[in-house]
Amino acid sequence: MIVYNTTYHAHTDVNDEFLTWLRNEYIPAACRDGRLTEPRLTMVLNAEADDGTNYSLQFRARTLDTLREWYEDVGDDLVVAMSQRFGHRVAGFSTLLEEMEL
Repeated sequence: MIVYNTTYHAHTDVNDEFLTWLRNEYIPAACRDGRLTEPRLTMVLNAEADDGTNYSLQFRARTLDTLREWYEDVGDDLVVAMSQRFGHRVAGFSTLLEEMEL
């Protein structure tokens, strides 16, 4: 199983609007076709940022190919929508993780 993690920094002046957008638009759109599942949104507690708040948004995907296809079909459009709405007031970077047996 692949974990698709994106860490965001939301500037204070758009923080509430960004969280509402994530919950009501981004996450439902990301999960709509079933290729991404189990969304989890967390606040990053150990990040020092005076001008905003950091969040981690995670989804699970069956394979890297599934995730790549989702990104081409859905993800690119969501990144554009976020950029158009929030501009430089929200920034993010993604990390791909593969779950392992303990």
